[in-house]
Amino acid sequence: MGGFNVSQIDGDYWAGYNKIGVVGGAYVYTDFTERWGAQMEIRYSSKGSATPRYYSQKTRFRLQYIEIPLVAKFQLINKLDLQGGVSIGYLFNAARDDGYGYVKFDEVPERKEIAICAGLNYSIFNRLDVNVRYSYSVFPVFSQYTGATYGTGAWFNNVITFGFYFKIG
Repeated sequence: MGGFNVSQIDGDYWAGYNKIGVVGGAYVYTDFTERWGAQMEIRYSSKGSATPRYYSQKTRFRLQYIEIPLVAKFQLINKLDLQGGVSIGYLFNAARDDGYGYVKFDEVPERKEIAICAGLNYSIFNRLDVNVRYSYSVFPVFSQYTGATYGTGAWFNNVITFGFYFKIG
């Protein structure tokens, strides 16, 4: 599977899905009945946030995760599935770019993330699906970030993923 994220961090004072990141990995799925099934993935996911285009000071946060989404699938109509579940993630890199290149965060964010997710999956061809999925952190990725110009309080990942799923077997 492969695709891209558009993301924001709720709590950083910047509104909008201004950060684009890549997503890639592998998945397995099984059907329980004609309409119900489950899917498990392991994937790399780049999340974060960025200042809106009209800001003079450009700043980006890049949060890189290894994630394991577990989703239930329900077939709404032929070729269209509704998905919902949970994603467990591990943050292996967090960096900030104030216009001079990425540097690691001074403060260490939470390494583990649990997010709820929901989406739609459409089978374009027999072996190719297109997917859109929304996910939101259940617990803060930063309990309290003290960077004065970046907001204070808890931060939560807010992500929309667009992906292509190629079936091998």
